[in-house]
Amino acid sequence: MQATARRPVVSIGLLALALVLSALLIALGMWQLQRAEEKRTTLAEFERRGTAAIVDLNRTDNDDAGTLAGYRATATGYYLDFNILLDNQLHQGRTGYLVYTVFELDDRNPSILVNRGWIGAEADRSRAPRFDTPTTSQRLDGRLSQPPATGLRFEGSELIERMTDDMWRVQHIDFPGLITSLGEDLLVITLLLDNDAPAGFIRAWTPPGSDEARNLGYAFQWFAMALAVMVIAVVITLRSYKSGST
Repeated sequence: MQATARRPVVSIGLLALALVLSALLIALGMWQLQRAEEKRTTLAEFERRGTAAIVDLNRTDNDDAGTLAGYRATATGYYLDFNILLDNQLHQGRTGYLVYTVFELDDRNPSILVNRGWIGAEADRSRAPRFDTPTTSQRLDGRLSQPPATGLRFEGSELIERMTDDMWRVQHIDFPGLITSLGEDLLVITLLLDNDAPAGFIRAWTPPGSDEARNLGYAFQWFAMALAVMVIAVVITLRSYKSGST
């Protein structure tokens, strides 16, 4: 009799726990749907800016530069032989760097960091990669972008490591720190060099927000788990009642 009386209490507790867990899983799924919507909006804005008027960096105020991500841009000037290697960048499973080179704009200050693309790292991490930087006057075309966002920053991640006379290695793009280290004023935006532009490396640019499908996939997984939890709880409860009635 006592064991039979306990079954409804256990079953109710199991269902309550399943409801709480399912609610949590559904909340996680809704959050992923929200992230997908945010990325969809970001991508739409990026595409809109790509069809807007081209920004002339030689006439852009520094106060406005940080708000121009996504716009196509043009610039005339020349590369300085100042190269910034953004560390821990992956391409097809290989570790390497994004190469940022300072581009001095004609008839104005500050300069801009040009993202010339990805190169592989040497097996010996103390060795700097070798590449050429043309310093003749030229015109560049590309897309304005904020540097890649970083996750957790560990102790020492703010360091700007000088590898050679003209090359520095960093863990993230810190404009104030680079301005101090290079002695060169910089716009607080970077230029992604066009794929067909010379003097570049591997340029596999990914539009911001283009990975919304991943968040939709995560949302489906969370919702499926919530459904599975409830189904399992109901099945266990029904079996418990059936065994108690026999």
